[in-house]
Amino acid sequence: MENISLKEVQAAVHKFVQERNWETPPEDIVVHMLEEFGEVARNVLKLKNYGGKHTDKEPINMEEELADVLYCLVKLANATNVDISQAFVDKMEKNRQRFPVKN
Repeated sequence: MENISLKEVQAAVHKFVQERNWETPPEDIVVHMLEEFGEVARNVLKLKNYGGKHTDKEPINMEEELADVLYCLVKLANATNVDISQAFVDKMEKNRQRFPVKN
């Protein structure tokens, strides 16, 4: 797969889940997403050498962990009938109005 739009990501996740009959309730998706986000947090701590315990031998695969979080987020959007692309556009517009650029 090459670079795709967020709408295409949402459709791809929907198809992937449907083909495998992996529909799950939103609360299960949230738990899975929290688990994946925990893996992202561990990677950030390793990058910062938090606690001085990280060695270069320990792999840090931030790309994969962030993709796992995105997958869960999109799966949750699908399970709750949210067009995540449109929701993002709408939220960014609210953010622009709420937090204008200061000159």
